[in-house]
Amino acid sequence: MLSTYIELLQTLQNLYFDHFPLMYKLPFEIRRTKGNGIRLSKVKRRNDRVVSLFPAFIFASAVFLFIVATRLRTPLVARPMGDAKMWGWFVLGIACFSGLVFYTLWMLVYQSDAIFMCNEIFRWEEELRKDSSQTKHIPVKATLLEKTVLLGFKLLVWMYYFVTPIDAAVTTFLTVDPLLPFFEFVLNMIPQLRKLLLFFAFNSEALFYFAMFLVRVGCVTVFLYEGFRLAAFCIGLTILIGKVVVSYLSSVSRLTDTFQENIIQHGLWSHLKIYKVLPIIFQSLEAPMKSTASLAIVAGTVAVSGCTFVVIKLHAVNDVYMTGFCLGVSVSAVILTKIILDTLANLDETSVKVLLQFRRLEILQKMGEPERKIYLKELYYLKPIAIPVGLGTARFSRITNNVKTTILMFMLENSINLLLAF
Repeated sequence: MLSTYIELLQTLQNLYFDHFPLMYKLPFEIRRTKGNGIRLSKVKRRNDRVVSLFPAFIFASAVFLFIVATRLRTPLVARPMGDAKMWGWFVLGIACFSGLVFYTLWMLVYQSDAIFMCNEIFRWEEELRKDSSQTKHIPVKATLLEKTVLLGFKLLVWMYYFVTPIDAAVTTFLTVDPLLPFFEFVLNMIPQLRKLLLFFAFNSEALFYFAMFLVRVGCVTVFLYEGFRLAAFCIGLTILIGKVVVSYLSSVSRLTDTFQENIIQHGLWSHLKIYKVLPIIFQSLEAPMKSTASLAIVAGTVAVSGCTFVVIKLHAVNDVYMTGFCLGVSVSAVILTKIILDTLANLDETSVKVLLQFRRLEILQKMGEPERKIYLKELYYLKPIAIPVGLGTARFSRITNNVKTTILMFMLENSINLLLAF
């Protein structure tokens, strides 16, 4: 099953890394090893520091433009809360801010740590899978929903790559982009700039506005490409790592069954040491994990509730394209949130089962009293694997099955409350 996710990420990399229209890559990528494994590796680029800041600049500029465009449009509409375009800018602004934080945390600040720790997980999982290949192996199967979404997402990656320039042109033509109000504001504030640009346009208003249209299309195209590839890569990598960790734990469980007699008779407690690797890795990346999880929950809630409000409450005054766009965002956000939460909650569920397996009575009863005490003492300090949710030094919760349900209910409740409030 892991090969399906890897193939999807490689398709994404082939299009949006190796054949990206702007000819630059994100700071790291996935590569195949000789043993058919995978590793994260840092991308070697010219002017690496400058190029690394370019995606962050795009997202920061997008947040600024959405805020300015919303501020400029507010006095022009009778009911700002009923304006679908402003709702769209608000949702996209939150998404861009989240993308800026995610990119800064994982691809700039914690880049080296993330690459090293992920590679350790990949390496250990690969070795454990090989060691347990001679045991009775029950492969981890993808659910029907996951298979359907993976196939749809693979088609979406190919389709989006080719139609992005067309989408950018249509979006710009429909004046949905925030660049037009910003450009008009700047030109009205600086008349000399308008005269200078008109001079270069041979004093032709038509040529001037056509050139402005082309600039807007170019900017929107760059934003759509960058936003899609970062979101797709981060979501795909998150799901892949979750599946790899589950495979890691499953291999530990099978090896524990296989070498149970050695554990009892000779005190070979390698299974405990192997399990300890995961808590150490997750603890070392706890700070960015907490912030990322918290912001992702907020951004997902805003996207679902905001777009649902536009579809249900404002469909009568909306253009068809705006209603369709918001409906697509809302449905996609719910499906992806469900898949990601299922994957992350499965870490806790699987690790709890593995720890319970370590405490099985048949293992403990056959041990001598001294060995049992040492074994239980070692086992006492092992905790389940779960993604923390928090901010800074504070930890609010951990993503478990119960918390997963709470998060989904939180999104539903906020959507209903927003519909009832207006």
